[in-house]
Amino acid sequence: LDDIRASIRLDDWNEAWRIAVRLNGSIIERLSKTGSSPDLELQHLESMAGNNAITRGPLLARLARTALAAGDWEKAANYANEALAESKHGVFWWTGDAIHQGNIVLGRLALRGGDVEEARRYLLAAGKTPGSTSLAAQGPNMALARDLLEHGESAAVLQYLEECGAFWSGNRGKLAEWTALIRAGLKPDFGVNVVY
Repeated sequence: LDDIRASIRLDDWNEAWRIAVRLNGSIIERLSKTGSSPDLELQHLESMAGNNAITRGPLLARLARTALAAGDWEKAANYANEALAESKHGVFWWTGDAIHQGNIVLGRLALRGGDVEEARRYLLAAGKTPGSTSLAAQGPNMALARDLLEHGESAAVLQYLEECGAFWSGNRGKLAEWTALIRAGLKPDFGVNVVY
């Protein structure tokens, strides 16, 4: 965190972002090894985020996703809506993730409430993200797409996959593979793309 602060003071936002991505990866790796619960991770993230927009903004997408995993639907919706609202205040390194994950979380909540049409709308909005370095490397979150396939919404999922091609340059043929499987009436194994 001190290195991130130092980079920000030097107005080196690229270096601050690189350090933050490494920190995030380390935290995720450590959490997965310790088997900590989503509730504990949510508490940790909330304490890190605080009320300062500079520290809070980059964590909103992850807060929404973690609250959903913890089963706190109200917090998940609040954080997702806050992420989408904050993404309208400018383009930052985390804006694409906020748009993508905020819409995915709200779509999953809509589907949980039985509103397939609203979930489909959120899925397509998630695909319209301007992207980010993490989305370019890891790809889209496929949890809502997987859930919508279970409801027979293959056309919306195919459109989403097409939109994801605009930001997931390092997909190594995954988008084409998933598209072909869906067109053949099969359900792809989206692997790690459903859990982050």
